Amino acid sequence: MTRERVTTPPPGAVRPLPADAPARTGEPGARRPLIGVIGGMGPLASTELLNTVYGLEPPEREQLAARILLWSDPAVADRTTAIQSGTVDLVRAALEDSVDRLLTAGADVVVVACITAHPAIRLLPERLRSRCVSLVDLVFEQLAERPGRHLVLCTRGSVLAGVFTDHERWPEFAHRLVLPDEEDQERLHRHVYRLKRNGDRLATIDFVRALLPRYRAAAFVAGCTELHLVTRAIEARGLTRQLPSIDPMTVIAQRMRDGSI
Repeated sequence: MTRERVTTPPPGAVRPLPADAPARTGEPGARRPLIGVIGGMGPLASTELLNTVYGLEPPEREQLAARILLWSDPAVADRTTAIQSGTVDLVRAALEDSVDRLLTAGADVVVVACITAHPAIRLLPERLRSRCVSLVDLVFEQLAERPGRHLVLCTRGSVLAGVFTDHERWPEFAHRLVLPDEEDQERLHRHVYRLKRNGDRLATIDFVRALLPRYRAAAFVAGCTELHLVTRAIEARGLTRQLPSIDPMTVIAQRMRDGSI
């Protein structure tokens, strides 16, 4: 049985502002966008995204900071398991409900903070899918601006589903991208799931450091949102020049901060 969607929020619910509403800060003109974030896949990664947004250079007044609604639902089925078992529709159903609820609450756009969930995003109705920002698209946008060979680090599920290799821009950059071999991919997958349990990020930094020269890569793509925890740790330790990366979570955080999403 299909649940009917609520089009008019009940009394006391968060109501979307009209598109022409003035900024709540008292600034004349258009308000900053309200950004929905679907997190919980896993919780540490989506929490770190918010830390990144608000840890960037702040605006003059906090009232001008990014406006974010976080929907954190760790109960969503494991994305890699769903891809392997052919049950991606379980993830699609959860995302459809989450995106719908965020838009009903007033979100202008939605960021799904899980790259392995992208096969499910593609299954969403157009009215919802068109409001979602693709982290995978951001990776290819950055590749157009960043030279050199990049090692694509992502989950086993993303590899099986062709999240990157089936992207329309993959042929454009295939000569500059490389995926780990099967053994290293399995090791990477274990690192990702260890990070989900708040494992030591330094161990993953060392793992990535050893991988780059083996694949003759100048940098890596943080193709799993858990790896945002690692790129943040790399930055905190002053290792960005030694271990450069394209991290779509950092890119989207900057755009959320600037209101340019």
